[in-house]
Amino acid sequence: MSRSINILVIAGESSGDRLAARALKNAIEIAAKRGDSLKLSGIGGRECKQLGMNCLYSIEQMSVVGFLEVAKRYFFFKRVLNSIIALLDSDRPDTLFLIDYPGFNLRLAKEARKRGIRVIFYVSPQVWAWKASRIKDIVASVDEMLVIFPFEVELYRNAGLANTHFIGHPLLEIIEEERTRFTSKEEFAKRFGFDPSKKWLLAFPGSRTEEVLRHQEVMCKAAAAFGATHDFMPIVVESESVVSSRYTAADQYLVKHFRSPTDIHELMHHATLGILKSGTTTLEAALSGLPGVICYRTSSLTYAIAKRMITLKFIGLANIVLGKKLYPELIQSEFTSERIVEGLESVYEQYDRFTDQLHEVWNTLRAPNDSPSKRAAEILLGNA
Repeated sequence: MSRSINILVIAGESSGDRLAARALKNAIEIAAKRGDSLKLSGIGGRECKQLGMNCLYSIEQMSVVGFLEVAKRYFFFKRVLNSIIALLDSDRPDTLFLIDYPGFNLRLAKEARKRGIRVIFYVSPQVWAWKASRIKDIVASVDEMLVIFPFEVELYRNAGLANTHFIGHPLLEIIEEERTRFTSKEEFAKRFGFDPSKKWLLAFPGSRTEEVLRHQEVMCKAAAAFGATHDFMPIVVESESVVSSRYTAADQYLVKHFRSPTDIHELMHHATLGILKSGTTTLEAALSGLPGVICYRTSSLTYAIAKRMITLKFIGLANIVLGKKLYPELIQSEFTSERIVEGLESVYEQYDRFTDQLHEVWNTLRAPNDSPSKRAAEILLGNA
């Protein structure tokens, strides 16, 4: 007998939207083969909407970074949280599917557990980096944890969450699939009006407005300076979750614009170097074979709080996976155009050695099972 499976999805950022959509697409296909259908609602972006999900709030509304910045919008997030909690009662989903976004999602998980609603958390909060005390709260409110770094399994199972699954990092399958459609550098350059005869230097200011405003001018100035002395074409990569009018510094430094979220990995594939905002971008670069430098600047208050809480030696995901500082990291006061140029010079001098070491990232993040998205879908539908 066919049934409608009600899934409440919370993906508060663009990266979470992508991961959620890939897992949900597989879940829709699996359910259809069984004669079932999925009812999808919650918080998401363009990719979740394309699957027919009823998005009550968008990632553009939810994407904020930093303690101070979140505090300024406290009442908005409280209102959103209360409205989703009310939905747990009025709509009674079969499963709450949470993707990353821990500050919001862990509160919601706790409420779902009170109501006996199954909770699946996809992409673990980085408890290995900071706030390790959260593990107990997670174990108490999550039924199954889907992790994308192999070292996370032991952390959760030792804490009592037996249903922890390393499903492999989804970026591997995303990039592998996209590579089958990559064109030549010449064809790609023609599509976007770039010069194929030059090497390309990419600048990634971030995926949130606050990040772009803090990072873009320094990054564009550095990209222009390095490009002028090494005959590179500098390109600033815009995020779809930030309006184009925010990227004004690129024009000041004669830096090209790129705004095509579905083509970012091919751009990385054809580029030579990158100035990378700390976060998922650094891992995408490593898996795409793109060397560069990692940068980040936040408010003084946010940095002071984070510094007291973070226990890792590195902030870049690529460096964390490798267990060493391959990518130079320029944080807060070290984040200057001069230091970025110095970092790029250092990386460029050891280019071949650098790219050879990036193969280690692939080997570490690959799981010996189905694709991460398919595995996530199977667990979501209870077919683990």
